[in-house]
Amino acid sequence: MKPESTLQNILNFTRIEHTVFSLPLIFTGAWLGAGNRFPSMGVMLLIVVAAVGARIFGMAMNRVLDRRIDQMNPRTAGRELPAGKMTLTLALAIAFTGLLVYLMACWILGGWCLILSPIPLIPLLGYSLLKRFTPFCHFGIGFCLALAPLGAYVAAAGHPQFSGAVILFSGFVFCWLSGADIIYALMDVESDRQNHIHSLPASLGADGAIRVAAGVHLMAWGILVAVVQTVGGGVMAWMLLATAAVFFGLMYVPTIPVPKRFFPISTFAGIAGALAPMVA
Repeated sequence: MKPESTLQNILNFTRIEHTVFSLPLIFTGAWLGAGNRFPSMGVMLLIVVAAVGARIFGMAMNRVLDRRIDQMNPRTAGRELPAGKMTLTLALAIAFTGLLVYLMACWILGGWCLILSPIPLIPLLGYSLLKRFTPFCHFGIGFCLALAPLGAYVAAAGHPQFSGAVILFSGFVFCWLSGADIIYALMDVESDRQNHIHSLPASLGADGAIRVAAGVHLMAWGILVAVVQTVGGGVMAWMLLATAAVFFGLMYVPTIPVPKRFFPISTFAGIAGALAPMVA
C-alpha cells in the first residue's frame, strides 16, 4: 500500500471537510446579526475564515491532548499521532496556524470581534479534557459550537447585544451537537470503560445514554420551534422543522450504523435547523 503523503495526513488530521457542521450555523448567526439578511461579502468571508481557523485549532489541540487515549482505543489508534504518521511538532504547528488564522480574521473584523476573540479559545482548548473527569463531557463540544452563531452575530451586528432569536438558536446548537456526540460515543463504550474514560454511554450503558440523547434532542427541536416562532417563520420554515425532526428520528434507528447516524444524518438535522430561521 502506498504511504500517505504529508499533505494527506494533514488533511486527515484537520478534517476541514467537517466544517460543514458549523458553516450553516454561522451563516444563521450572521443572518440574524445583520437584521435577517446577509452582511457584506467581505464580512461573510472573514467570518468563514475565522470559523475555519478556530476549528483547525480546536481539532488539532483535541488530537494532541488525546493522542495517548486514542492510542489505547482500537477505533482511533490509526489516527495520525498515535500511529506515528505525524510528529507532535507538526501537529502543534497546525494548531498554531489555525489559531493565527482565527486571530487575524478577528483582528481585521476589529471592534468587539477582536475584544471577544479569546473567549472561544478557552472551551476549544479544554473541551477534550472533560472526558477525563465527567461523563457530561459531550456538552463541552456542544458548548464550543454554540458559540459559533453568537460570534457570527457579533461580526455582522458590530456589537454583542444578542437578540432573543440568536440566543435561542445557540441553545438549539448546544443541544443538537451534545446529543449527537452522546450517540457518537456509543462506538467506544468498551474501550472507555477499560481505559477509565468518562462518557454517558460508558456510565449509563447504551440504552441509558440513548434516552438522555433523545431527551436532549427533543429539547433541541423544541428550542428550534421557539426560534421559528420568534422570527415569524412561514410555511417553508415549518417544512424545515419537519425535515429536522425526521433526521433527528433517523439518529435513533438501530439498524443504521452509528457513524452514519453521527455523520451525515446528524449534520442534515443541523443544516435543516440552521436554514429554518432564514426562510421566515
